[in-house]
Amino acid sequence: MTEMRGRNGQEKYRIKGYAIWIGIAYLILQHALYLAGHYLALWFGFTPFLPKIALDDRIPIVSAFIIPYIWSYAYWAMAPMAVSRCEKGHFADYMAANLVACLAGVLVLAFFPTYMDRVAEGLYVVPANPTLLDRLRIFWYSLDGSETAYNLLPSFHCINSTLCYLGVARRREIPVWFRVYSLVTTVLIYASTVYVKQHYFLDIVTGAALAGAAYFLCKRFHWGRMFAPVERLWAGRKAKTP
Repeated sequence: MTEMRGRNGQEKYRIKGYAIWIGIAYLILQHALYLAGHYLALWFGFTPFLPKIALDDRIPIVSAFIIPYIWSYAYWAMAPMAVSRCEKGHFADYMAANLVACLAGVLVLAFFPTYMDRVAEGLYVVPANPTLLDRLRIFWYSLDGSETAYNLLPSFHCINSTLCYLGVARRREIPVWFRVYSLVTTVLIYASTVYVKQHYFLDIVTGAALAGAAYFLCKRFHWGRMFAPVERLWAGRKAKTP
């Protein structure tokens, strides 16, 4: 009986296969919508503004933070897999929060576009003895708008990372070490956005706040129920499979 109970527990709390595909699909969708935000702003004809405050000039460039900034993409892919260890209702609400926060973020990007002039910020000034991390940071700029960055506020790095942590926080199904790892990684990603000068401070605040609001609403009102038709369709297909 003890052995059977142990097997059932392992089965209940294992990572679900569907979470891998859902996570990959969401990352693709989120990135596509994120990129669309800038083009929607251009289409609407809105003029981007600079979301910079005095504090931003006091934050130095620390190229080492390019590591957690890039690692964030792997972190986001891990999160749905980790949350899938929980009951389906929590997983559905978590994915609903991701979708709601993403769509809300895109609307902000489209109607209140922002920009950063990297040349004016001196971000292309190469240090006298550049390290590999300095070169990697500058190379990353070339992949993301080059001399001018758009889609700053809210920071999608902070939206996604905040939700990654909230999805596993205080969940007994998730090992303590992973919850701690998730909290530390989220904080490091927050810091990385300003220390590698991909964002301004207000971008962190709005990104974290938007993610927190979306998560609260989706958990409070169980907006994960929007996925019920998809779940029924998937269950029906599995039942028909010989």
